Amino acid sequence: MTENFNKGGRPTVANRCHNCVMLRFDDLEFDKLIRMMELAGESVKATFIKGLVFGKTFKVHKIDKTMLDYLTKLSALFAEYRNIGVNYNIVVKELKAGFSEKKAMTLLYRLEKETKDLAAVTAKVLALTEDMRNQWSQKSQ
Repeated sequence: MTENFNKGGRPTVANRCHNCVMLRFDDLEFDKLIRMMELAGESVKATFIKGLVFGKTFKVHKIDKTMLDYLTKLSALFAEYRNIGVNYNIVVKELKAGFSEKKAMTLLYRLEKETKDLAAVTAKVLALTEDMRNQWSQKSQ
């Protein structure tokens, strides 16, 4: 009867951590530890030190401001493309409804020419993005 007796509360853990080790750092060492933690993206000092002691590898996350700016501007550019697509559909509907066929075809030809220019710009942007991705992957290795 005493084998299965449980008062309630949290379940018992098989490999409980009950041994405590204390470290003291001087100011320079502590600053270096904090910088290493920030680079690794770790927020808990104990798990970070435990990983270092037992040889666990840790990743260093570096944020490249230029890449971040490029990505935000690229997102804004593609948001503008969505707006252009919506406006394109509205313009074509209005051309069909409100203009003569000859005038509508002339305006559609101009619109098609501008669309081709926009497609060329998009191709250049995609090429630049691919170059940026290749440079970033080389830096991270």
